[in-house]
Amino acid sequence: MRKVAQLGRRSFLVNAGRGVFALWSEVTYGVGRRGLAIALGGTSLATACTQPLIVAPQATAVATTAAAAAGQLDPVTYSQVIAQFVNAYVLIRGNEAALVDTGLPGTGAQFAEVLTAAGLGWNAVRHLLLTHYHGDHIGAMGEVMAAATGATIYAGAEDIAQIQATQTIQAVGDGDEVFGLQIIHTPGHTLGHISVLDPVGSLFVAGDALTNNENTLAVSPAQFTADMALAQASVKKIATFTFEKAVFGHGNPIEAGASAAVAELAQTLE
Repeated sequence: MRKVAQLGRRSFLVNAGRGVFALWSEVTYGVGRRGLAIALGGTSLATACTQPLIVAPQATAVATTAAAAAGQLDPVTYSQVIAQFVNAYVLIRGNEAALVDTGLPGTGAQFAEVLTAAGLGWNAVRHLLLTHYHGDHIGAMGEVMAAATGATIYAGAEDIAQIQATQTIQAVGDGDEVFGLQIIHTPGHTLGHISVLDPVGSLFVAGDALTNNENTLAVSPAQFTADMALAQASVKKIATFTFEKAVFGHGNPIEAGASAAVAELAQTLE
């Protein structure tokens, strides 16, 4: 039987000194919690390490994190789902998909069209990331989740109480990772607002932390913003990241030089 236990520094050094082989890897357990998994063994462990790795279904989250650390993840491809004046996104990596927001009610069919065009079905949707609780961004959540029954919903902790859902919503924030995507807490528009960065594909999904209406990059409009000082601070925070492309809840994508444009905007803020 495999034994899993916390390993003290002294025990590790003593066993290593006896010629025991050690294999270690960074693992993620829970949301955003990381640690080192260490396996100790003899020659059989060394032999096993030379064989192809077969990942059990329950180990998918750990394997995904390890692949990301090793640079083995493909960049996500994004498709924009437009519901009148607001955008939502389908992010696809391999045969799995994550949705960012759901737009207005009645948008479910548009998500299905994007998935079908990519050769995928609703069963490929494993994650729904809600940037914030406003109705134009979560309006089709019910119909989306009725179809994507295997998906988990994520949102910023401060916004969850404002979101009515029959499913449990998992809180995420700075430093958390979902689907190889980095979660960035960008409060201001709402207190729990989150944005999403795909480091591999150099893609930033801003939600409403930024707008790009008529190709004019701007901070969240004051009349729709809970705390403008926080919103401006979030823009400055976003400007510390590097990414080539950015997409927005409102406005057109920036396909090149996006983080430089954000940095330029940040310099104009008080």
